[in-house]
Amino acid sequence: MRVLLLTNRVPFPADGGYAIVVHNTVQALLDLGCDVTLFSLNTTKHYINTSEIDDPVFQKIKFHQYKIDNRVKAGRAFLNLFTRKSYNISRFFHPGCASRLGHILKRESFDVVQFEGLQVTPYLSVIKANSKAKLVYRAHNIEHQIWKRLTIKENFLIRKLYLHLLSKRLKSFEYNILKKFDAVLSISFVDEHFFKSLGHSRVYTFPVSLNLENYQNHYKLSPHKSIGYIGSMDWRPNIEGLDWFLERVWPNIVQLGSGITFHLAGKRIPETYFGLADEHFICEGPVDNAKEFIARQHVIIVPLLSGSGMRVKIIEAMALGKCIIATSIAAEGIAYHHDRDILIADSTDHFYKQILRCFTDRNLVNRIGEGARKLVERNHNQKLYGEKLMKVYESLTAQEG
Repeated sequence: MRVLLLTNRVPFPADGGYAIVVHNTVQALLDLGCDVTLFSLNTTKHYINTSEIDDPVFQKIKFHQYKIDNRVKAGRAFLNLFTRKSYNISRFFHPGCASRLGHILKRESFDVVQFEGLQVTPYLSVIKANSKAKLVYRAHNIEHQIWKRLTIKENFLIRKLYLHLLSKRLKSFEYNILKKFDAVLSISFVDEHFFKSLGHSRVYTFPVSLNLENYQNHYKLSPHKSIGYIGSMDWRPNIEGLDWFLERVWPNIVQLGSGITFHLAGKRIPETYFGLADEHFICEGPVDNAKEFIARQHVIIVPLLSGSGMRVKIIEAMALGKCIIATSIAAEGIAYHHDRDILIADSTDHFYKQILRCFTDRNLVNRIGEGARKLVERNHNQKLYGEKLMKVYESLTAQEG
C-alpha cells in the first residue's frame, strides 16, 4: 500500500500532540509494510531543521517539505475581512507549495492520500487533479468548535465579534470540504457522531494510539507533593485553562500550607508565567523528557475550558499510570469513567476538592492511575490501530472509481 500523508507541520520530533499522532500513524503503517511518503508544511511557527532529525522512523520514509510563512499578520488579517475566506485556513496555502505537490504526484502514484488536519485541505484540488488515490481526511479535532467556545468565553466586544467571524467562516469551510473526501477519520466517537450528522457515511473513529512499550513507568516519583501541567503554551485554550487554574484554584491550595507544589512545563511559555514563579509554583519551561516530567508528578491536571478533539497528553499520562484531574472538555472523546480512571472537575470548587482528595488519600491516586493504564491498553494500542487503519484503506481501494 502506497500512502501519502500531508501534514501542517513536520511531525519530528514527536514532542507534541499533533506530532505524536502523525508520528505513530507513520510507524504503524511502516510496521504493516506500507510505502509511506510524508509531505509537510514547514511553517515559521513550528519550524524544524530537518537535517537535525534523529529518528529511525524518519529514515524509513520518503520526505518532502515546503517552507511556508503562516504567521498572523495584521495587514493580511484586515484585508481578509473583505473576503469570504477563512483566515485560519488561508495562512497555510501557497501556490508554490501546490506546484511542488503537483510535480510529486506526476512522478509518483499513491493508493491513499491522507490529509492530517484541516489546514492542509486547501491542497485537495491539487491532489484530485493529479492523482486517482483515495482521499482520507484525518480530523484531529472539530476546528470551528474550538473557536466557537473561545468566542463564547470572550468578554471584550470587538475581539468577541472578530472571533465569531473566524468561527463562522471556519465552520462554513469545514462543512463544505468534508463532502469531498472518500472517508473521514475522527479522533473520538463524539466527533464521529458529529461528522455523520453532516451526512458523511464513511466515518471511522481512530483515537490517539501509543506504542505502549515506550510507556513503561520506570521513573522516580517526586519526594514532594507535586501537581504537574504540561502543554504547548502557544495554543490559546491551554493559556485560557491555565490562567483559570492559577487565578481561581491554585491560591486556595497555597493557603492550605500543605507543601503542595505546582510544576509547569511546555514549549513557548510566556514570560509572564516565569514572573509568577515562587517556592510553590515552579515554571520549568521546555523539558527534554516529557514522560519523565509527567511520571515525576503525583497528580497531573488538564484544566481545559475550550478546545476540541482528544488531548494526547492525557492519553500519555494515563499510559504512565498517572492520576489525572481534568475538565470534561479536556477529557472529551475519551471513553473514561469518572472516579475509576480519571477525576473530572468542571468548577473551581470541584477542582479544589479533587486535589484535596488526591493528597489525603494515597490509595485513590494509585487506583485512578491503575485504571488509567488499563483504559489505554484497551482503547489506545498502536498495533491494533494500524491493523484497523489498513482495513479501511483496503476497503476504499477495493472500490471502483
